[in-house]
Amino acid sequence: MRQWLRVVLTGASVWALIALLPFAMSPAHAQEIHLNSSNVQVVHNTPGNTDVLNLSLNVTSDGEGSCEGEADDLLETGVHISVSRFTCLQYTAICGTFPFVCPTFDFDAQVNYVEHDIGSSSYGTSFGPNAAGSVSSKIVLLARPPSTCGTWSINLQATGQNLSGITGPPVSLWLNDSDGSGPFCYTVNANVGNGITKPHHGVHATRHR
Repeated sequence: MRQWLRVVLTGASVWALIALLPFAMSPAHAQEIHLNSSNVQVVHNTPGNTDVLNLSLNVTSDGEGSCEGEADDLLETGVHISVSRFTCLQYTAICGTFPFVCPTFDFDAQVNYVEHDIGSSSYGTSFGPNAAGSVSSKIVLLARPPSTCGTWSINLQATGQNLSGITGPPVSLWLNDSDGSGPFCYTVNANVGNGITKPHHGVHATRHR
């Protein structure tokens, strides 16, 4: 991750905080990746390192003045996705506190896709190891709005994760493209709960009369 953050935040006091950070970007820079919608689900399981993260996202990329070939095409060159227990504001504040060490992400993965084309439709699939488990993802190219590099729906499931630090909403979602334009941060809601534990059925002795 670069030593500056591009953060979606509002309010004069927030921008004042960001301006104090030694690695902060100028708020005049445009946000390149727009999060149109998100659904974040965290499932805590027992034993540890078996938690599950489910993401359903809809994103649009504007690029940096141009689409830079495929660098701003998330289907072609992948997307970096991270999740933190801290909101964007909290994360930025921690990074700006001496000794200027940012928190470790609770989930972090570079997702690269294998592209599939069916007629005029394009989608990508991905599967790979992550932490103690794996990440599987599917990205679908949607209708491209004018003057953008594309809009995609992204579904991701990560299993075998340690998400114990995420105890409730909100969380922050971080996205970056292949040319490192970001990362861009969004504070979002999350559904956090425990997995279904199957009841233990003991052995019952047969009683004879």
